[in-house]
Amino acid sequence: MSIFRATCIAAVMACSALAAVAQSAPPIRIAHIDTFSGPTASTGTTVAKTLLYAVHLINERGGVLGRKLEVVQLDNAGDSNKAVAMLTSTVDQKINFMVQAGNSGIAGSLLTALDKHNQRNPNARVLFLNYGSALPDLTESKCNFWFFRFEAHQKMKMHAVAEYVANNPDIKKIYLINQDYSFGHEVSADAKAIIGKARPDIQFVGDEFHPFGKIKDFSPYVLKIKQSGADTVLTGNWGNDLALLVRASKDSGLSTKYITYYGGLFGVPTSIGAAGENTVFQISSWHPNAPVEDKMPELEKYQRDFKAKFGEDLYYTSILVQMDMLAKAIEKTGNTEDLVKIAKALEGMELDSPFGKIKMRAQDHQASHPIYINQLVKGVKYDAEGLGMGWKTVAKVPGDKTILPTTCKMERPS
Repeated sequence: MSIFRATCIAAVMACSALAAVAQSAPPIRIAHIDTFSGPTASTGTTVAKTLLYAVHLINERGGVLGRKLEVVQLDNAGDSNKAVAMLTSTVDQKINFMVQAGNSGIAGSLLTALDKHNQRNPNARVLFLNYGSALPDLTESKCNFWFFRFEAHQKMKMHAVAEYVANNPDIKKIYLINQDYSFGHEVSADAKAIIGKARPDIQFVGDEFHPFGKIKDFSPYVLKIKQSGADTVLTGNWGNDLALLVRASKDSGLSTKYITYYGGLFGVPTSIGAAGENTVFQISSWHPNAPVEDKMPELEKYQRDFKAKFGEDLYYTSILVQMDMLAKAIEKTGNTEDLVKIAKALEGMELDSPFGKIKMRAQDHQASHPIYINQLVKGVKYDAEGLGMGWKTVAKVPGDKTILPTTCKMERPS
């Protein structure tokens, strides 16, 4: 046997051995702690599908370090105590990575429990990846080395709204109406401070809070909006509270615009129905018609693929970004166990994602990205939930413009 032939055979055998090792390597598991039962389960179900899609895309291209990713779903049922119990389950299963975002209060409870656990158990730490809890404090006063947020928080989005309002002089009178909990109060306070600074001439003609998820008839609130003379309503409402509010507005003949944070959440466009046409605006990190508007047909595949696989529109692109950045950090580190090095690899990372340039600030672990303000209209390529209407960009704020000073004073592991 020639030396050349022997070398080739050895190389083939080595490659086969490596392939066999890669195939037999255990998956890298990701704990997904979110709400999969109860009144807000539909949102948890949608984000679960998006996470599975993100993992599918990574596994399709070979996984991470030759290993597949695998999602382990853990239901917190919308309860903070159950979420903390699910963190214990994550640790017991020796899972190093956890994702969550369905509720800012739950995120805060998880973060507190996680910090205590990681301090006491340096050999069994967990990294917390958050794809969109809105409260700024999570990367401000509560910022933590083990926590990364991949979606712009509420205050960053409010600056995008302020820029939109500043460029639209037809907006003169804003009515604020929000659910009566921490996020709703943040939206109200920040709107007055941030929009008020961008447009000192703006009049805030109402500032209403209502019980969360308990109002069945919003007509008394709509009457107040009508009497105020508002041309625009700004609301952090989501779910049924948002749908009922907009429909009551339409029924009363009110023609105000509704600038929302969550008008595009799964099921909301369907619940709003025809009442949303030309009326509802949303703040988002992406929407299915963005690549059509930008003449980038190769990016439309994400919407088409997701819709074909799950029967829903792609909404939570921050989850796709999150998993791509985690994969890159693990590959740079070379293992899944050294969470300090993986966290440091995420710090300062920049990603030219299909959805725009993403930057993870090292100082507070807060991502920045482009922010869209979209209007629900007819005549676009991709409908929202088959309504015959879909989202159209009316403003786009570059990621660099959403970066805000931070008060974070992060403690780092020694």
